[in-house]
Amino acid sequence: MSYTDLRQFINAVDQAGELTRLDNVNWDGEVGAICFMSSNAVLMDKFAGYPAGFRTLVNMVGGSGQRFSLATGWSAEGKGLALTKAWKEHLKEFKSVPVKWVSDGPIMENVAIGKDVNLWKFPVPKLHEEDGGRYLGTEGIQILKDPETGRINFGMFRMQVHDKATLGIHISEGKDSYIIKDKYLRQGNPCPIVAVFGIYPSLYLAAGAHMTHQDGLTEFDYSGWLKGSPEEVIKGQFTGLPIPARAEIAIEGEIPPGDMAMEGPFGEGTGYSEPRNLPVVRVKGLYHRNDPIITARPPQYHPPGKGELPQEFQKAALIWDQLEKAGVREIKGVGCFFGHHLTVVSIRNSYAGHSRQAGLIASQCHAGNYLGNWVIVVDEEIDPTVLNDVIWATVTRTDAKRAIQVLDYCWSSHMSQIDPSRFAFSAGYPIMPLKATYKTAAVIDACRPVEWDPSWHRLVIPSAELQNRVLQKWGSLLKLKKAN
Repeated sequence: MSYTDLRQFINAVDQAGELTRLDNVNWDGEVGAICFMSSNAVLMDKFAGYPAGFRTLVNMVGGSGQRFSLATGWSAEGKGLALTKAWKEHLKEFKSVPVKWVSDGPIMENVAIGKDVNLWKFPVPKLHEEDGGRYLGTEGIQILKDPETGRINFGMFRMQVHDKATLGIHISEGKDSYIIKDKYLRQGNPCPIVAVFGIYPSLYLAAGAHMTHQDGLTEFDYSGWLKGSPEEVIKGQFTGLPIPARAEIAIEGEIPPGDMAMEGPFGEGTGYSEPRNLPVVRVKGLYHRNDPIITARPPQYHPPGKGELPQEFQKAALIWDQLEKAGVREIKGVGCFFGHHLTVVSIRNSYAGHSRQAGLIASQCHAGNYLGNWVIVVDEEIDPTVLNDVIWATVTRTDAKRAIQVLDYCWSSHMSQIDPSRFAFSAGYPIMPLKATYKTAAVIDACRPVEWDPSWHRLVIPSAELQNRVLQKWGSLLKLKKAN
């Protein structure tokens, strides 16, 4: 489907039977718990102390194939590796859809400037019980402009409300927005910024797309392609940056040099982050639609429990694409788990060094590097999206001394719970300095070495001919195992 804003998307989700509506939810903890417990998208209204119509949406896309299809206008019948392949092929159809500049839009239905700015007018949620505050920005985007190249960039970073006109911002080290911000601050200049807190799915998906840089191409071009129409944007009066005209809530402001405040802790996907002294955004202008909707996304840290382990097919397709562009041959599939803390690459191991090449590039390419702790490379008969098979290959085909290569001083983030640059833990949370953060990554080469005799360690599986013969004779009587 093609949609122009969040409200059209919500109506489509409702018609598909994937929306739950709740009233009188407590912003303190319950919003995050509802997201944790519900498989549906959930639209919440009538928060105590706030006007009816000031709403919050969680699980906008979530892990739902149907909502992803509504968000992208794309669907595929397969699952696992077939789904990853299909999305990778779909990405090849990408054609830039440039933004459309407009003079007005629904985002300007309500405007507050200067002393009239009040971020507390919204039911800003405290998403986790041990969070250090209330976060308006968890499923929103932050828009910046490179002062050297003029390139517009947007990403998705958490933003804590400090007071009615001040936000904390956590931009992970090494992200494009982090580099852009530092260009301004190193010159002693404030960094202009637009932040949007009620977004529709194409903006959400574009923010995490890890796009390969091309001249003139921005995340807005990708978002327009995903939703099937150009992004309409308004030029911000204070920053000159594009503001999505049909978003729900947006601010214009700046990140002043040396202006810092304590932020966190916050329940990230790697566990609760520690409180840190981080830059702040001083808000100059606040814009929102009538009856605005906050989009929120609390990333809880917890074991997945029993059942099918979700495969991150979008991330896997990006890593696969970047492996091919780097010249790695004979790739048969890529799987990602737990975000991409674990990446699995399946190849036809064709020459000495091939499997190690695939593993090292998967570990260090742009889509795979950030917070990518482990890479396992397996032979072509192993489906990289079936973790049982991957672990079997790893424990039966490897000698640990030969198979494991440890990589020091890799790109990381203070969100990593195993950041080796942290101080020794003391009671409570330590206060971290702003300094370089690294991680140690590992590549496990679980392919059979090319010098092995191919007759060694052959798979012990009845031939297809024998299995078909058994099925013909006794298939109606046997209780057959489920296929992977």
